[in-house]
Amino acid sequence: MQVQLFVRKAKGLELTDAGKEFLDHAALIFESYENATNAAQRAHSDISGRIRIVASSAFGTSLIGAAAIHYSAKNPKLDFDLQVYPNDKIMAGQFDFDCMIFVGDPPPSNLLRRKMGDVSFGLYAGAEYIARHGAPKTHEDVNMSDAVIYLRNGLPERWILRENNASIHLSPRPKFHVNEYWMAKYLVVENCTLGYLPDFFVQREVQNGVLIPVLPELRSENTPVFVVYPAHRHRTPRIMQLIDDMCKHYQQFVSAPGYRASDMRT
Repeated sequence: MQVQLFVRKAKGLELTDAGKEFLDHAALIFESYENATNAAQRAHSDISGRIRIVASSAFGTSLIGAAAIHYSAKNPKLDFDLQVYPNDKIMAGQFDFDCMIFVGDPPPSNLLRRKMGDVSFGLYAGAEYIARHGAPKTHEDVNMSDAVIYLRNGLPERWILRENNASIHLSPRPKFHVNEYWMAKYLVVENCTLGYLPDFFVQREVQNGVLIPVLPELRSENTPVFVVYPAHRHRTPRIMQLIDDMCKHYQQFVSAPGYRASDMRT
């Protein structure tokens, strides 16, 4: 076209005025194509195409994996692009997506959102760890114990639980710092330390006796889980059906975090 659409700067590529105008027109063309495709799909019983799902790295892997398997079983002509990123990068608008699973309250934006459900946290330790060190029986016992600390956007997650309607802040010794719950759970399962973990995320390990709840009367406040999506995706049948599916079956997804998702295909 012999027109400069972007310039290279220290922070990366930046659109010129001509580039912004070109992008706006291209977006309208793409949206028209999407609308035409959606209209054709509404007249046909099969849903096809690609769905791009993004999840926050807190523990979104467990949710988008189960959701994609469940939905793809009912719609075999669909393809999926599944990506996991830190919360701060997701909400910075750096990625194009059809829908996103966000743990916690999303910051203000032009995106639409629907609540899928809640997660809660508790204290857990490995069975062998308990056998070696004994089970913590008081708040001070927890504070004197080694722990794995999850870093949320680079900041240590605070261990805040409730007991008899009172808020309890615990401060164990940070033996390990990690930026994902899979690593945190791994260290706890390996009997290295105590962990402050999502209850659904360790359900299987607790049932098998690998992990033991510590001070089980202490529970965190519920943390909401949302599915977030651009407003124009509201007219896309495959996206809205997926969102409906994720909200309807959320409890099934969190009861089978990455291990038994195939059981939910029917």
